[in-house]
Amino acid sequence: MFIINPKAGGYKESVWENVVVTLDKNSCDFDYYKTKSEGDATRKVQDLIKEGYRHFVAIGGDGTISEIVNGMMMQNFVDYDELLLSAISFGTGNDWVRSYGQSKDLNEALRGVLFGKIRTQDVGLIHYYQNGEHRRKYFMNAAGFGYDAQIIQATKNMTSKQRGSKTAYLGSLLKCLFKTKKIDYTFKHDNGEFTEHTLSVSVGNGRYTGGAMLQTPDAVIDDGLFDVSVFGDVSKFAVIENVKRLYAGTIKEYKNPHMIYFRTSKLRMEAPVETICEIDGELIGSAPYDIEILKGALRVRI
Repeated sequence: MFIINPKAGGYKESVWENVVVTLDKNSCDFDYYKTKSEGDATRKVQDLIKEGYRHFVAIGGDGTISEIVNGMMMQNFVDYDELLLSAISFGTGNDWVRSYGQSKDLNEALRGVLFGKIRTQDVGLIHYYQNGEHRRKYFMNAAGFGYDAQIIQATKNMTSKQRGSKTAYLGSLLKCLFKTKKIDYTFKHDNGEFTEHTLSVSVGNGRYTGGAMLQTPDAVIDDGLFDVSVFGDVSKFAVIENVKRLYAGTIKEYKNPHMIYFRTSKLRMEAPVETICEIDGELIGSAPYDIEILKGALRVRI
């Protein structure tokens, strides 16, 4: 089953037409569904699993893929190891598929979907609060807090033309940086706890966030651990000075006692004020956050 998001950043109807040609050439038995609104894929996947579908292919961005993952993980009709996830990424960031080195060539990417090796990866589970009610969500790539989440919020308010403009996007990053207020987060992890006046946090299952930014450059998607980068009480100008390091994957070379890195299989984050979080590009609610890793919970073929 192909789950298509027609509103994804780089998607055009000709993309699907080309996919169909290749599928027919390989005598593939397939169906497709085009999402109608945000959250639609999560609901639809759960219904499709009950109808007998087991292999889901996202054609969209990280948000579309994340919705499918949540549909797969939230259902209790079949075991996780009966399900398979693939993707051909056409979103704004496309960060998840970067961890697998997916080709930007459509036909090459489709060959990986049809004939590639099946692998397993970890999945993050986050508990949070929305309007005072406890909720939970799954994520396959990363969770971000503070400045990281503010960027996602700003990006969602941009037009597609603005998102496609590097100048407009960088301008939005700067506005978000100086708008973001630092929060006193308490971090409780496998090896202890600490409190830090915090600008931004990235909890990485995968390496890439924000369109190829490497906030957690050493993350391994199937090692049973999150890589956590805490940008604590650092100068906002220091963030600007180190943007190149974020994209080069050398941010750890910036030595500052308020830049904190650690690995953990579970994490609790507490804050004295309302907060926001983004998981795979989707904004969710407030702390306290309880985050755990589900090792090998997702089968993928890319």
